[in-house]
Order: sequence, then C-alpha cells, then structure tokens
Amino acid sequence: MNNKFHFSVDDVFESLIEISDNNIPLKKHWFFKILYNLWKKYKIKTALYLFYQKKINGKIRTLREVKNIKDQLKENWIYFNIHALDHQNPPFSQSLKNQKKTFEKIRDEITRFAGKKNFSSFIRLHYYSESFELIKYFRKKKIKGLFTTDKKTVSYKLPQKNKDELFIKSFSFFKKLKFIRTDFRIEKLSHKQKFKKLKSIFLEKINNKKDIVIYTHEYELKKKINIKCLRKSIKILVKDLKLKNIKP
Repeated sequence: MNNKFHFSVDDVFESLIEISDNNIPLKKHWFFKILYNLWKKYKIKTALYLFYQKKINGKIRTLREVKNIKDQLKENWIYFNIHALDHQNPPFSQSLKNQKKTFEKIRDEITRFAGKKNFSSFIRLHYYSESFELIKYFRKKKIKGLFTTDKKTVSYKLPQKNKDELFIKSFSFFKKLKFIRTDFRIEKLSHKQKFKKLKSIFLEKINNKKDIVIYTHEYELKKKINIKCLRKSIKILVKDLKLKNIKP
C-alpha cells in the first residue's frame, strides 16, 4: 500500500507560552510530550499551525514572548506555520494587506524561536480560510498546499470546477497551488460509535483516495479521550495499514 497520511494540530499558542513562562523543556510539557512520543514510537512528524496572539488571564500574549527552542528541534519532529492572528480574527475576516501582515509576523517569530528549517510546507488557515488571492505570497514562502474543510461543502471560495475535483479526488490545483481536502479531526473520531470502527473508517477512505489528512486542535488534546483516539488512530495508520507519514 503506497498511501500516506498528514497529521497536524490547529490553534497552537498556549503551550508555547507555557514552556516559555515556566522554562519547561518541550519533551516534558504535556502537549509537546504527546507529539514527541508519537515521534519516538512511530516517527510521526507533526505540523503546528499558530495563532499570533491570545488573551490569557486578561492579558494579550504574543509569539514575541516565546523562548528560543531551536536546540530542542534537532530531531525535526515538529514543524510550524501560519494559522491566524487569533481565534477571533480568521484570515477571511481581514483585508489581504492585513492577512499578509499577520502571516509575516507569525513567520518572523517562528524563524526567531524555531529557525528557518522548521517551517511546514502545507498550511491550514483558521476557520478554513482559503485566501487564494495570496497564492503568489504562499508560493514565495515555499508553501506547497493548503488544506480545505472536512465538511461536505469541501470549499467555500474556489470555483465550482475545483470544488468538484476536491469532492471526487480530494485535491485540486488552482493557480499552481494545491488545495487538499481535510478528512478527519480526532475529536470527532473519538465519539464512541466511530472510535470502535477507526480501522474500517480509514480503510474506506484510502480505498477512495490516495492519502489521508487528519488533524486536531491544541485545546482538544487536554481531553483524555482525544489523546487515546489520537494514539489509536496513528497506530492503525502506521502499524495496521502501513501508511507513511507525509513530511509536514
């Protein structure tokens, strides 16, 4: 079986602030420890999509406050890229000028604390913003693809031809950028009925398309059932179905 899968986490911010405020090594922090264990056990490389800012305990915190973690990334187990300014301001709610400004702020901070080698090649923007007006910008930043929604609509802005392709093939090229349909989110798979049928759910998907795109959110991994579902899902994909992990 030549199928592959991509794994990522959206809405990442608080964990980076926590390791910085409390001087916690990545591998000992609850969130990063989950991801590092996936790397050690299955060689899973995870993409993290970041907010630039968030209000925590009544104060606006930003990525500028994240400590340098370059020396903890030498194994190349996590990668970073853009998501949104914050939870309240998805890219589609901003002007194109302000979107680029937000993206540059995030990327500048990633370069500072993680280095240029730890950028992911694929992105998922907040609330599935598609922002294809910025394709030239994305290509300049060596972004190969953008993940679209896991909902039946498959796309909110792309031309109908591309929507049809996404529905049938799960990917479509628009102005030389690859748009890829997201398949599963861990927090939905963790529901009792689906949790028992994970292998059959994944098998059905790979029989209809080449690769699987699966993700979750930082805050969702605070729930034990979602951690359990993530570990079981990765085990099935890697050990049972023999899928290879796509480099983020």
